[in-house]
Amino acid sequence: MAEAADVNVNVKGTGEKVTAEQLGAGPTSNRGCTDCWCLLVLLGAWAAYVFVTVLGFQDGNPAKLYLPRDYSGGYCDVEKNWNNGVNTKGFPKQSFTMNTSATTDLIVKQFMCSTAVVNLMTGDTDPLLVQDERFDYLCSCCLIPCGKCGGSLQTGDDFSNPVLLGSAIGGKLNELQGATDPARLFSAGGANGNVFIDMWNSVDQYFNKVCLKECTVNFNTVNASSSSPREYIFSIAPDDMMSNAFNKLKNAPTTGSNGQAIASLQKTIENEFKFKALPLESCPYHPSRCVPMPGIEFEEISAGYCTFKMSAEVVNSIGSAASDAFVGLGGESLVSGLGETFGKWVGEFQRSIPAFIIVTILAFVTGFIYLVLLRFAVGLCVWLSIFVVLLIMALGGASCYVRASQCAGADFLETGKQIGAGALIAASGAFSSGCDEKLEGEGHNYKGCQKYSKGLNKCIKWGDASSSSIMKKYSLKFGSDAGTGIVPAAVYSDRLHNDYCRNPCDIAGADCNAKSIWCFTSNADQAWEECQPVGVVKPTCSNGYAIKSSEMRTLLEVCAYVLWALAVLYLIGVICMTNRIRLAIAVSKVAAIFMRQNTMIVLTPAIQSLISCIWCLVWVLSASFLLSQVPDDAVDKGAFLTYAEAYGTDTTPGKCTNSWPSGSVWKDETNCEQINGTYACWRCAPPRYTFDWRFAVSFFVFLWNNALMIAIGQFVVAAACSCWFFTQNSQKGSTGVIRKAIHWTWRYHLGSLAFGSFIIAVLQLIRYIMMYFEQQAKAQKNAVMAMILRICQCVIWCFEKCLKFLNENAYIQIAIRGSNFCVSAMNAFYLILRNAIRFGVLAVLSKGLRVIGIFFITVGTGVIGYFVFTSMYDDMTPTIPVVIYIFVGYMVGKLFVNVYGIAVDTVLQCFLACEEMGKVDAGENGYLPNQLRGWLKEKPELD
Repeated sequence: MAEAADVNVNVKGTGEKVTAEQLGAGPTSNRGCTDCWCLLVLLGAWAAYVFVTVLGFQDGNPAKLYLPRDYSGGYCDVEKNWNNGVNTKGFPKQSFTMNTSATTDLIVKQFMCSTAVVNLMTGDTDPLLVQDERFDYLCSCCLIPCGKCGGSLQTGDDFSNPVLLGSAIGGKLNELQGATDPARLFSAGGANGNVFIDMWNSVDQYFNKVCLKECTVNFNTVNASSSSPREYIFSIAPDDMMSNAFNKLKNAPTTGSNGQAIASLQKTIENEFKFKALPLESCPYHPSRCVPMPGIEFEEISAGYCTFKMSAEVVNSIGSAASDAFVGLGGESLVSGLGETFGKWVGEFQRSIPAFIIVTILAFVTGFIYLVLLRFAVGLCVWLSIFVVLLIMALGGASCYVRASQCAGADFLETGKQIGAGALIAASGAFSSGCDEKLEGEGHNYKGCQKYSKGLNKCIKWGDASSSSIMKKYSLKFGSDAGTGIVPAAVYSDRLHNDYCRNPCDIAGADCNAKSIWCFTSNADQAWEECQPVGVVKPTCSNGYAIKSSEMRTLLEVCAYVLWALAVLYLIGVICMTNRIRLAIAVSKVAAIFMRQNTMIVLTPAIQSLISCIWCLVWVLSASFLLSQVPDDAVDKGAFLTYAEAYGTDTTPGKCTNSWPSGSVWKDETNCEQINGTYACWRCAPPRYTFDWRFAVSFFVFLWNNALMIAIGQFVVAAACSCWFFTQNSQKGSTGVIRKAIHWTWRYHLGSLAFGSFIIAVLQLIRYIMMYFEQQAKAQKNAVMAMILRICQCVIWCFEKCLKFLNENAYIQIAIRGSNFCVSAMNAFYLILRNAIRFGVLAVLSKGLRVIGIFFITVGTGVIGYFVFTSMYDDMTPTIPVVIYIFVGYMVGKLFVNVYGIAVDTVLQCFLACEEMGKVDAGENGYLPNQLRGWLKEKPELD
């Protein structure tokens, strides 16, 4: 018969063995719809997804996920920013200006903490500060021990003369103001020394992120602009302990005994602490945020983001190599300080959608190549994977043992060679009975039978006629000079008679006295070498071990023995289960034949992948509207007294970071608020994205649809394979088993597949919710709760894996017997229980093949994606897109190897059904594949 005949089967969910009456002619075709109610639930979930997506379209703005942001969290090129932020419309590029507070910090401290100023503030004659103010001032200068200081400040030269102080400070500030050659700012020979050479390690502290019109806006723009540049006179933030003293000096009367000194210092403040700022048409912020850094220019690296480069004057002065090094340090520091945000990732992805589509198609091609290669190498891959696992355990144990035995200063490979040689000699039994292998001290009295050196070189017998010339010279020198206290020649000769490894020279302090026994070797490249007694494997380390801790050496040695024991047990298990392994190979070969005869089945993962990619693309775009709806009260809009209060500490959550996704912290030096008489200058910036119930609904539907897509693919392959298995051998490959499988999927069993995938999606959602609460616990600095939630995630993950395995086999049972999901899951469970070892062996071997396939497709997709992306987008960094391509390759790889994996599992279940029925229907007119014929025996019919 060409196809399995239709059989009317009333399947009961008892988990009993399959009988010939139930499955005598193959999978039942007399089917009915199963679990239809779940389709109504699925439609309801899709309706909920559409509802929350419409809500997102009303208020969401996906551009906020990737638009550049400034120092306060305001978006570039946006008219209305959060908390009455700056209007940045028309300023689309994120660039950088000088942070005047950070760059002048040491200069201001040198100015304010010099003897000239200290005398005016706290001197005996007309001090500018009253007694209660002096502590804050002296503490801010670290001139007295206090909480904010760990010692005296190192700010440079101290000046007691106000004029000399003003001259020194002016020289340093002139470099920052661009009044001198900009190259001096980045030269150790400049007035500021190494300060701005070292700043590249923490560049994010010395620059403000601002939104500008172009990346080309820099220091030269100040003078080139048609509008007059703005001016910024430096001031210290009001919350700084030094602020009061600075303002008092700035506004103090110039009369009295200190008038001349005060006037001189005020002139320095007025003339030197003055910066040119970009005009309002180029920089929409307060002048303090628009001061450009001399010698620094910028260029665009990706959409809206600028990075550093040195100006031509600096490059000509310090050289291109040093310039590139500085810029490189700055870029690395900036990335590590600012980090890549989730929103920027989404933006990079949205821009590179064409490349994403091309790489996805090429991922399919890579999957096809793997399936073609797999047809010809199933058996080889199985036995090779078994051998590789054994080799890994054996070599792992050897590595631990060698490392535990490695002497100080010895090479790892050389130590391994010595240990291997010792083990080989010990195992070969290369010693005769009666040999004494005892070795004491330097081995002068050793009488053993060792004939090989540590390097496994064969030793030459002492006194052999064929001895090398060096041996003869050695014997002559130390066998005849009896007048020097050397062992008499006769005794010496007796000691070396018919022997190999010895230490004959027993003279304290003599240069012939070796550290241990040795011999002359037959190796022309190794005249002589030390030996070890027969049976000794580990080398003797007179200078100590490479690993100093004896406990660690013992632990490594124990690990070696454990790995070797596991390797032996593994080898015994392989030998004992050879028949089962051969059965697994036979099943795998039958699955490969099924795929070869039904090549269109490989379109299943291709169509799955295509639909999944389209669905993922649609979902990401719709979810971006939901993610971007950050509520107005996501973080506190007020000001805070300290950075610790806003950002938090290791044990206390901050006002801006006490929830996840967390906001950021910035200092508003120009708009501080007073709280109970104290200035508060620290503020929050909102996060780019947020999660709420609407996103949870959308994400659950995403998970369910993904699981359903996988379930449909698994069922189509299982149904096609089971129909093919029970088709006459002469007709295999010529019948429409794939068409029938697709018909069964959509006509009868979509509800059961939705039910199984629903359970998986619920478990995944619970796990992700726990992950979300784990991040919340971390934000709240609750380490105990974070650890509990992480453990719960691991438990749910393990349960999810078990359930996926059961679901997969339940889908095969649905394909074979046509029952609903719950009955099929029970049948699958009892079938696995009855054949646990067979399922275990096949699962392990199949897992190895799947890992190889996923690795092949994932790596191939990542490499191809990199070259595709870099050839299409030379202005964007490939890191995030390539990560996405690797993820796509992983997903496509899982779908492709799933075809083969499901086919293998289906063939096994069909084989077990034949075994339980006791039917061997082989040959041309039978259906049992020849590869499995030898594994079944016909049951005798009972009267």
